[in-house]
Amino acid sequence: MNKTFLFILVTLCLYTSCKTEVKENKAPEKSIAELKLSTNLNEYFTALAKLKKFNGGLYVKQDGKTIIKKTFHMTTDPKSTLHTSIESQFDIHSISKVMAKACLVKLEAEQKISKQDKLSKFIPDFPRGDEITIDHLLNNTAGLPRELSGTHDDLIEKTPDQLVELIKKEKLSFAPGTDNMYSNLGFQLIYYIISTIENKPFVQMVKDEFFDPLGMKDSGAHFYLDKKNLKTLVTNHEAGDDGVEAVPNIEPDGKNQAKIYSTLEDLMKFIDHVKEEPYASKLKRANGNIGWSGGGDGILSHANAVIKSNYEITMFSNYDEIPFGEILQDVEKIMTKQPYNLPKEINRKAVKLPLEIMERYVGKYYMKEFNEDEFEIRIENGGFVFYQNGEKNAELEAENENTLFADSKSEDCFVFEKDEGEDYKLIFHYKGMKIEGKKK
Repeated sequence: MNKTFLFILVTLCLYTSCKTEVKENKAPEKSIAELKLSTNLNEYFTALAKLKKFNGGLYVKQDGKTIIKKTFHMTTDPKSTLHTSIESQFDIHSISKVMAKACLVKLEAEQKISKQDKLSKFIPDFPRGDEITIDHLLNNTAGLPRELSGTHDDLIEKTPDQLVELIKKEKLSFAPGTDNMYSNLGFQLIYYIISTIENKPFVQMVKDEFFDPLGMKDSGAHFYLDKKNLKTLVTNHEAGDDGVEAVPNIEPDGKNQAKIYSTLEDLMKFIDHVKEEPYASKLKRANGNIGWSGGGDGILSHANAVIKSNYEITMFSNYDEIPFGEILQDVEKIMTKQPYNLPKEINRKAVKLPLEIMERYVGKYYMKEFNEDEFEIRIENGGFVFYQNGEKNAELEAENENTLFADSKSEDCFVFEKDEGEDYKLIFHYKGMKIEGKKK
């Protein structure tokens, strides 16, 4: 194109539309209601960070408008490994499951797969594969355990084919379709099946179908994709004996098929996309929401379109000792203008219980939703001791007649409630979630 003509054209466009351009590009002012939501969320997460119960980022939108997009820190040192920014990349872990479901929506529309297809159609020699359907895998009703049994320190190095061979050796916990148990192994099979159908790695399909078209330029995968855009990965942290400790992002016992990283903004693009059809009706969960949470050593993440309450949220914390479930519940209360409490310091006080009350809780408890672990409460030297899978985990104290705790500053605790009979069930309050265990 002639340079003179191009200059005139650009000048004309600027002259005729510059006022409109400026107005459209200017960030829209928040309404009083939006400012209130933003203030409340900022106050809540600032309080959490001061209590050292949150370190990471939060992005909340409503009606297409940003309510808050900010990071919060437990330390003021910008050189700390805890430091994050809005541009930080973090591993999304199980959020990859909703990406897999979105891929299946496309494959199902192309008649390449049906949720009623048997697993044996794609992995012919899988034990009882003619009883397990794709729908069973998606809904955690296949009977597969949560994780592989035994120790696998080199699992991250296994190829998808090798991983499938290991999964084949696992015994089903129940007949397919007769019960429910969260299973990461089931979704590993879903990733594998998608890659088999498309003849490329699962993460390559995610990139082709979502990352590239949606402009998710800061998203990618640690394996099977080029990592040139991986420049701002956060450092993961756990609570250690000497305080907060950095831990590796890639765990040797992890799995590599869906080791995806992203940012708050990229995940919001994905959630905004799949909350519309043809995905919305296929991806809605039982609570009507579209999204998922993920977590690994030292990292927790969340991406969700809360349809009923009309907002979208992406969030991550690169410190995993946070009341994750409680935080999500309180965000819901804030966004729906319900009463909520600002986080405050916990100071549990120990009391002495009579032996006859202590003996009520002695026994083993099966924690189906906690990796199928066996929790055991014993009385030793006049006090409570907690064992996990036969190994001593912690000494416990009583806060009251039905609540035991290990750390007086933590929300985590054991609460005992009577079941339908005369025995007691265990409610494990863990990182803001409640996990029920039945006495054996």
